[in-house]
Amino acid sequence: MEPIVIILLLLMLALAFGIGANDETMATLVGSRSVKLKVAIILGGILVFVGVLFLSASVGKTVGKSLLGPDVEYTISMMLAILISTTVWLVVASKTGAPISTTHSVVGSVFGIAIIWALKYNENFIEALNWTKMGSVVLGWVISPILGYFGAYLFELGTKKFISSRKIGLDTLEGIEQKFVYMLIAAVCWTQISRGGNDSANALGIMYGLIESGDIIEGNSVLIYSLVALTGLMLTLGLVIVGRNVIKNVGNNLIEMRPSDAFSIQISTSVVIFVATLLGLPVSGSHILIFAVLGAGRVKGETPDKKTFRKMVVSWVITFPVAAILSALCYLAFIPIFS
Repeated sequence: MEPIVIILLLLMLALAFGIGANDETMATLVGSRSVKLKVAIILGGILVFVGVLFLSASVGKTVGKSLLGPDVEYTISMMLAILISTTVWLVVASKTGAPISTTHSVVGSVFGIAIIWALKYNENFIEALNWTKMGSVVLGWVISPILGYFGAYLFELGTKKFISSRKIGLDTLEGIEQKFVYMLIAAVCWTQISRGGNDSANALGIMYGLIESGDIIEGNSVLIYSLVALTGLMLTLGLVIVGRNVIKNVGNNLIEMRPSDAFSIQISTSVVIFVATLLGLPVSGSHILIFAVLGAGRVKGETPDKKTFRKMVVSWVITFPVAAILSALCYLAFIPIFS
């Protein structure tokens, strides 16, 4: 294996660490006081590893093979640019506690290198990207948060009607909420496994790109499975070491949550991410979860903390252009070295 390929794979693992560091899936468990932060982080780390092992292939192939145009060769310079730009932005955002979209970062990076490719080789930019696949990805970005919002809204509405229809005392209400804790834990586990499969594909897309370019032999199953497992391990480490900042920020600062509220948020998020993962569509788990929080908050008559929400929106808006600019600059720097 060429040294540069080894470097790419190491950077892929670094990106996986960054993805894990920005994973806020366990936030509803912490925000609803259902489990302690330490327990949520350990449980989340185990589950995300399982998701990477069993659900990452379909989305990984979409990211790694399908976004660039059919006449664009996926080069070492491009892979390095995508890896470095995405990893840097993820780690910076995670340290501030802002949940951003890994998918937006990766696709923004691909967009940036496509612009430079078209300019350098005097090609039509339209030919640089697979617009059919890109369109389906962007459509998923738009639809998935909306589904998360309305799903949580309907679940929260049904839950509140169920509880209010029973004339119960405080003790009985607490007993019902305790049952919701168990259902919430199950829903979070489902979400985290699906999230592991979907988010990890943004890193594993590099491996599938190397398979496409012939730098990794497709039939080398031992190497491929080992890389998938290592990617899962790095996501776990990112979540355990850095992820607590994002989990605390989302769980404690947006709206007040009881276990029943958190369940409505989480079950909606679970369904949307799981279906997208099965379809091979990279979606933003962060956006889906936050919009689900807003949907549940709407039923309760609560508005999110303005400062926290403004910080999240700003990070979402700038992610795509920042990733595109970073990757374009990296690609320009690497072209003379690896041409």
